[in-house]
Amino acid sequence: MSPDEARADVIAWSVQRAAIRLAAAERELDAGVPQLAADHAYYACFHLVTAFFLQEGLTLKRHSALRAALHERLIQTGRLDRRWGTVFDRLAELRTKSVYAALFTLDADTGRAIVDDAGKLSAELRRMLLAP
Repeated sequence: MSPDEARADVIAWSVQRAAIRLAAAERELDAGVPQLAADHAYYACFHLVTAFFLQEGLTLKRHSALRAALHERLIQTGRLDRRWGTVFDRLAELRTKSVYAALFTLDADTGRAIVDDAGKLSAELRRMLLAP
């Protein structure tokens, strides 16, 4: 397998993982666990941002590096609307709290809003991945 084929496989896997995570976020909302929905929503977007940068030949190993690259290479250059940077930052913040903060809870309305925002950001990222 060539390096280009391997990269294409990882990109396709990342897009698939994003869809799985977004569906899991919806299931967690339905189950009444919005804090886990927020975690899945973040990873849906994380996988798509990772795939986008991989498509451009950039591999990032840390969440903070991915977040910085999103702002530097997509938001600040105007390739991605500024509001999506705010959404990604909020997703990252909630993901950190859901994993590390003791007794973290999230109300259902906020969980719904964040999953909806993640779905919209995911759609935009998929569109960018498919753009020529």
